Amino acid sequence: MAPAVFKTVGCTSRSGRFDSCLFRTMNEHRPRIPQVETLLQEPSVSRWIPLISRPMVTMIVREELQKIRQSWIEDKKEITHEELLDRIVRACVARYRRSPQRVVNCTGVIIHTNLGRSPIAHETWDAAGELNTAYSSLELDLDTGKRGQRNSLAGDLLSLLAGAESAMVVNNNAAALFLILSVLAKRKEVIVSRGELVQIGGGFRIPDILRQSGARLVEVGTTNITTCEDYLEAVTERTALVLKVHRSNFALRGFTGEPTTAELATALEGRVPLLVDQGSGIVRRGMPGETPIENHIRQGASLVCFSADKALGSVQAGCIVGTRKMITKLLQSPLYRVLRPGKTILTLLEHSVVAHLNGDMPPVLTCIDRSVREQQEMGLCVLEGLPEGRYSLAGAPMTLGGGSSPDEYREGVAIRVLLDRPAEEILRRLRSLDPPIIGTIDKKVVLLHLGALFEEDVPHLRNSLRALAEW
Repeated sequence: MAPAVFKTVGCTSRSGRFDSCLFRTMNEHRPRIPQVETLLQEPSVSRWIPLISRPMVTMIVREELQKIRQSWIEDKKEITHEELLDRIVRACVARYRRSPQRVVNCTGVIIHTNLGRSPIAHETWDAAGELNTAYSSLELDLDTGKRGQRNSLAGDLLSLLAGAESAMVVNNNAAALFLILSVLAKRKEVIVSRGELVQIGGGFRIPDILRQSGARLVEVGTTNITTCEDYLEAVTERTALVLKVHRSNFALRGFTGEPTTAELATALEGRVPLLVDQGSGIVRRGMPGETPIENHIRQGASLVCFSADKALGSVQAGCIVGTRKMITKLLQSPLYRVLRPGKTILTLLEHSVVAHLNGDMPPVLTCIDRSVREQQEMGLCVLEGLPEGRYSLAGAPMTLGGGSSPDEYREGVAIRVLLDRPAEEILRRLRSLDPPIIGTIDKKVVLLHLGALFEEDVPHLRNSLRALAEW
């Protein structure tokens, strides 16, 4: 038998680059490979161009065609045109889902860091829209026509909110703390209770940020007990700050003790500035386990820093409020230019604070205040018309989240999914929807909490559960 004769078959792309080749014998059938441009014009493929760009969709198409060629070389496997389109679309979906997607929060955590923390009010977003789609006087003094200060109105509004002399804004609360330590405590000592040397999400540790800022950590007290005397005994001529840290994601219970801001400020008698990392951005009283920002200022803190996208219900930013002298020094630091926010952050934050000062509640506080009865009524609305025996309402505690009130729970209501399928499989199915629905599992049963469900999401949740029951 004569040996098989192999020919190289290839094509030249629009860029002039020779694409990967197929090898075949003279007697074998070569699979028909569609052109890239032909595939890009398919409706199921072209719809992804506005979402992830034409170059990326083109890249995905070429990657899938290359896989087909490779599969033919290895085992002569062919696929249909419909199968090829399906593979391209699934690859586009996978890329698209890497970007932040709108989701329905049924987790029972109102300020969920993985879900973007607090949603911004529609009114706030709309009010800031015009300023961000045109030129603005971000750093222009309209009276003098000269360069102005971008922190101006945001600082004034935050000062009013906190009852402080002055205020400023940076990118996030970690940046706020880093700026303060770097400017005010570099090569000096910062006193921190051992019970507050915390680590929050993403591996952010208080000792590490002190080290990075150039400050020297001085630990006082014990894990469970720290007194005013512990702080006072550690104060030396090298002490730059005393730092009190919000524990964020845990609480101490049992035989514990620590001074309040007022007690510590009184004990220090102005010898050393007191910095409070309040973290959660609580601005109103009545939150269990939380001290409002204004209280820390009134009780004697020199500076207080906190996040804007937690209980404040605004955009991600770090806010610093306190004495005018210290804020001025922070604003004059070259490091501030590295950490300062842009116009989008500032305008959204300004409108959020204005709403707070006018008594308007952001969505996060509306969710926090939603009663059990309101959640039950919402649940009955969701379940209306759905098959009996597949779903039920049940009491389910919810939490504020976002490092706020770490071990405080509130009464809540959830929908129990009673389908004869594994809970993880049900959650995966819900996450695949558009928009995805994010729930939790309790004792092998899927729970869809209603505390943070928006009214506009009720029809989507109902329709999704109806389809899920028929799955």
